[in-house]
Amino acid sequence: MIGTPMTSPLRGRIAIPAAILAALLCGCDSKPAENTKAPAAAATPIPTEFAAVEVDLSNVKWETNLDDPPVGSEKAIRGGTFTVATSAYPLTFRLHGPDSNDLFANFNRPYATDFTLTMLHPTTDRFIPCLATHWSVSADGKTLLFKLDPDVRWSDGKPVTADDYLFAYEFLKNPLNLDPFSNQRMEDYFEGVDKIDDHTIRIRGKVESWRPLYDYSGFSPLPRHAIVLDAEWSKRDNYKPPVVVGPYTITDAVQGERVEFTRIAKWWGDGKHYFRGMYNPDKIVVRVIVEDDREFDFMKKGQLSFYNVSSARQWATEMNFDAMEKGWVKRKRVFLESPEGVSGFALNLKTPLFQSKDFRKGLQHLFNFEELNKNVMYSAYYRKASVFYGTEFQNPDQQPYAYDPRMAREFLAKAGFDKRGSDGVLVNTKGVRASFTLLYATKSFEPHLSLIQNAYKAAGVEVKLQFLDGGALFNRALEKGFDALMISMTGGYYPEPHQYFSTEFKDKPQNNNFWGFGTAETDKLIDVYRFGKVAEERVKAMHELDRIIHDEAFIILFWTSSYMRFLYRYDVDFPETYQPKRAQTALEYQTFWIDPAKTKELEDAMKAGASLPLDPKVDEDPYGVKAALEKAGAGT
Repeated sequence: MIGTPMTSPLRGRIAIPAAILAALLCGCDSKPAENTKAPAAAATPIPTEFAAVEVDLSNVKWETNLDDPPVGSEKAIRGGTFTVATSAYPLTFRLHGPDSNDLFANFNRPYATDFTLTMLHPTTDRFIPCLATHWSVSADGKTLLFKLDPDVRWSDGKPVTADDYLFAYEFLKNPLNLDPFSNQRMEDYFEGVDKIDDHTIRIRGKVESWRPLYDYSGFSPLPRHAIVLDAEWSKRDNYKPPVVVGPYTITDAVQGERVEFTRIAKWWGDGKHYFRGMYNPDKIVVRVIVEDDREFDFMKKGQLSFYNVSSARQWATEMNFDAMEKGWVKRKRVFLESPEGVSGFALNLKTPLFQSKDFRKGLQHLFNFEELNKNVMYSAYYRKASVFYGTEFQNPDQQPYAYDPRMAREFLAKAGFDKRGSDGVLVNTKGVRASFTLLYATKSFEPHLSLIQNAYKAAGVEVKLQFLDGGALFNRALEKGFDALMISMTGGYYPEPHQYFSTEFKDKPQNNNFWGFGTAETDKLIDVYRFGKVAEERVKAMHELDRIIHDEAFIILFWTSSYMRFLYRYDVDFPETYQPKRAQTALEYQTFWIDPAKTKELEDAMKAGASLPLDPKVDEDPYGVKAALEKAGAGT
């Protein structure tokens, strides 16, 4: 684990930029390369003011939802400083363009692009207001009207109006933003965005959507008064703190050491129903700590407010340190119900060795999860068999590849690797060795990798391990410049197969189709899911897509759990449920707060070397997930 991202407070919409790669397991942070060049065409200036269109609103039936509970706690206290760690200093503060899709984006975007028109409530799964107070959707799901909240202000105090949404639309579809994913998404999904008046907009989609608010309301404004899009934009704005609609702005940064966010004194969202009890610290400090073990050391010394425990070994064997036994640090394992993204070893289909499906299947059958789980992970996990795990689109008939050395040998032989060279590594008739390099970015994962490497070696496959920092690794991922690498992706309420498996991106750099996969057949299945009107047909198409991806064997899937494990300082508090049901990371929904009375207690105790009251309860099961697992006999 190289740092815990704090992603959107109220997730569930489709993000316009490419999905963020979260370092939940493997520590890969998603930094695009800086070698993206501006288009040759001259820049076309984007207007900062737009003409209104005439639309009759007299018969519009407006909807809203203020009936669901706030995400945060009424007990939350405002104030204090919350300190977390990341593994690398950001290459940019921009929210779009080159290098903007890194791990730091998980700290940066929640205060900017993640504030959308409406959002899914993370516990009830119902749409709720965010930057829009009301909405209306046409019968075909292609046209949506939104009433903008007139209270919304940019961090520099200027009001957010319809013009900012039209500017955002023009920005996101312009190639000068150096974000091909947003360019393509605007082209594929959006017919246009119209200003009706200063606080009413219309979004016109290109396709009839079966989830129109999810598809079209995940749209964030951009400050037209603070951005000039031209050929020099990305360099000029590289370390310029962005103007945002959220509660925090970047106010201090020291290269290679830290970035600090400060809360806006009178933020427009204070007092809004769904933001009550959220965004509580006055300051959030993101410290750069490269090595995994050093981050844990900082936590043990009380120099971090929070630490995510990604290692089962660490959780099982290293929780008896002094600060824990004195009560200065607490630990929790919180059971939640949340969809998951893809995690595992990605095999690059451009690599000659991996162009053989038989070779890939041979690798699948050499992956000994049972031994890993027992000997390294304290039997704490369950193997995944689907890239759509945790959703209705997961193929229910799919089983993980079994560890079977005999079957692996058969597949490797079919791929032409049936003889060993003098060094014990398999070779084919052309003298090509069964050898590849696996990139990883998490030191704490090395015991796992050593076991995996030895299992493959015994079968005649050489896996050369190469450690890279998260930014360098994800550069290689986006450029498809690797043999194999370890990844872990977040997953939304609805999967996004288009960006991961479409032929549209298989041969292009700077996107999330890392493996370079896509066929005409799978494109058709993806389009049924994206545009189909019949729910059963969408599910059927995704089950078939899942089957094909599984059969193609270019992802060696990892494992899952139904909980998150973390440590936090004595003076940090959480709501009674700790996290909303759909949370995927412990800081995703920023409902934590600092209790000043406890801060004083903690500081006094640390000075005196005294103990504080211990919290004997480690497991929290606010939604009955653990109870259901135990009833089913799964065991945890």
